[in-house]
Amino acid sequence: MEYLSVPQAAERLGVNERRVRQLIELGRLPAQKIGKQWIIDAERVDGMRRADRPTGRPYSAKNAWALLVLSAGQEPAWLSTAESTRLRAILESRSIADLLPRLSRRSEVLEWYIHPSLLERLSSDARTVVGGAGAVDSLIDESLVEVYIPSSSAQQIASDYFVEAGPDHPNAIARVVDAPWPFEPGQQIVYPVVAAADLFDRAGDPRRVRTAQELIADA
Repeated sequence: MEYLSVPQAAERLGVNERRVRQLIELGRLPAQKIGKQWIIDAERVDGMRRADRPTGRPYSAKNAWALLVLSAGQEPAWLSTAESTRLRAILESRSIADLLPRLSRRSEVLEWYIHPSLLERLSSDARTVVGGAGAVDSLIDESLVEVYIPSSSAQQIASDYFVEAGPDHPNAIARVVDAPWPFEPGQQIVYPVVAAADLFDRAGDPRRVRTAQELIADA
């Protein structure tokens, strides 16, 4: 029989260590304590991974952004009191890490190519907010810029930067937000939990997944 430590179980489940301990405390994940360390049956972890995948439709943009903003410790101004109460209850029963697969509708994702000399300018444009790897010091990739853009500015920004849409080798990811716009005036970088969602959406290697988990754990 294979046993896992809390960090190993967290990696296998795609959640943070705090969430694993919470699952143990709730009795959802049986574990034994040896000394100061928990050990967990790997088969039970794998069973939870299969059974506990989020089901149902992706959240609407309004609710996806509300869940992310609430997780960032901010108050979504576009929610009614009843809506806020309902979404807070969801976050109390499930971690935001569990819900990431259902938050994809928060924006329309466009792949662009712009002249490399304009990438830094796009990142610092007052109409954009930097997301993805660009919002994480340890992952910054100067050859690929990822930004959030309000839908009202998308067409003008595409024109200003002479965008080639749908290229074979994009160097910019534009995440176009229709409504609501979830960022504060003057905000230049997304909340860490939003960066985690971006990394999860485009997770092509374990490093991005681990970084997303770390961002959520620190949020």
